[in-house]
Amino acid sequence: TRDGKILPEVLAVIDIAAKHDLVLEMGHSSPEESLIIIPEAKRRGVRHVVVTHAMASPGGSMTLEQMREAARQGALLELVYSPPTEEQFAQEAAAIKAIGAASFVLSSDLGQPPNPFPTDGLLAMYQALMAHGIAAADIDLMARKNPARLLGLVP
Repeated sequence: TRDGKILPEVLAVIDIAAKHDLVLEMGHSSPEESLIIIPEAKRRGVRHVVVTHAMASPGGSMTLEQMREAARQGALLELVYSPPTEEQFAQEAAAIKAIGAASFVLSSDLGQPPNPFPTDGLLAMYQALMAHGIAAADIDLMARKNPARLLGLVP
């Protein structure tokens, strides 16, 4: 965005996502930019929007209130294993409890040396979140069901 307005190039990407029923992800947009882009994307017909790296983005992490607003606007919030600290797992678990697992997607930002394999990182993430009180059913929702819905594999 520039001066609070979405750039024409971004509007073109939004229109492509709407036309082809693609998932629109925020990339490394700032929280403020994301909260401007999400409602415009929805207005233009994008069905699925994801706030990439909602709590650990180079563009800036969202506050709990910003995440609530993004979820209210119809976006899913992505949490990534990158690898995080115990404090980050605790914060992520608190956000899931406050907003609801239906608004989250769990994923990996792994695959680069010397990080763990994506499958190992995801397992560690699931176990850590469960250790912080997130139910196995909620892990399943965020790791399997919500992504499947984004891809149109389930209604």
